[in-house]
Amino acid sequence: MKYHIEQACRIRFASAAREHHVQIRLAPWDDESQSLIRIMLAVEPEVLAVAGYDGFGNLAHHFAVLGAHRELSFAMVAEVETKRENPFDFPLIPPARELAWIADSLRQAPRLWDFVLHQGVLTPALPERIAGLAVPGLRDGVPLFQQVRDAFDWIGKIAEFDPAEETSVTALPALFEAGRGTAADLAHLLIALMRQWRIPARFVSGYLDASYFDPDDADPPGTEPRPQTLHQWVEVLIPGGGWRGFDPSLRLLADATYLRVAIGRDARDIQALRQTCRGDGEQPELEQTLRVSRIN
Repeated sequence: MKYHIEQACRIRFASAAREHHVQIRLAPWDDESQSLIRIMLAVEPEVLAVAGYDGFGNLAHHFAVLGAHRELSFAMVAEVETKRENPFDFPLIPPARELAWIADSLRQAPRLWDFVLHQGVLTPALPERIAGLAVPGLRDGVPLFQQVRDAFDWIGKIAEFDPAEETSVTALPALFEAGRGTAADLAHLLIALMRQWRIPARFVSGYLDASYFDPDDADPPGTEPRPQTLHQWVEVLIPGGGWRGFDPSLRLLADATYLRVAIGRDARDIQALRQTCRGDGEQPELEQTLRVSRIN
């Protein structure tokens, strides 16, 4: 599938800012599962944007406005072709050999340990029970791919996905108490479980096909589509399949309708927008728009 992406952001200050440094991670990946056909970035005031890859392989753009200003805007246009039509299409490894496959992968690529050992407030060590439910353990004889899918049901009993919520919780215990959260919150819970199983898992931010934002059967007639936003899910290292995407918020496997933008150990590694400035500019107002459309 081919997609056209238009992402725009306007940053306004109540008083002038200067030495305004901005870093964005909004460009889709270019790898075996998707191809970045083209990308253009325009910044106003007009400045040079420098592109480079961070330590996780994400394409980031950096630019700075040094003169006094009260407004800055940027617009990105990209086209990408996704290739993973069937998320089940990979050679099966017998369950008895899966942990040996994972161990061999960790020996061959020690950096994978980042996605096993990292813990923090967003992906902490889990207690034995959450909201009265036992935290599931890794089962012998059951394919890992199936066990990750089964974890969707456990997560759904702890917290439901709230598509209207815009702010993620700051720590997983707050998610357990609220019983509902964003896609990022549920992704962090799945990652924490995978790391408890000693399975590499990474946080993913990206775009979705526009159809995911259409009204569903539970919405009243005449409901307008929800505004498109960046989405978050998880990639787990599956024996025989490599990195495979699991979306606990929508309870789906990532296929060609999912467009990866950035990966990291958790959401703090891959903020879509980072900015610092000097001067009197404080608490900027953000106005953001996103439009993803299929072009074939």
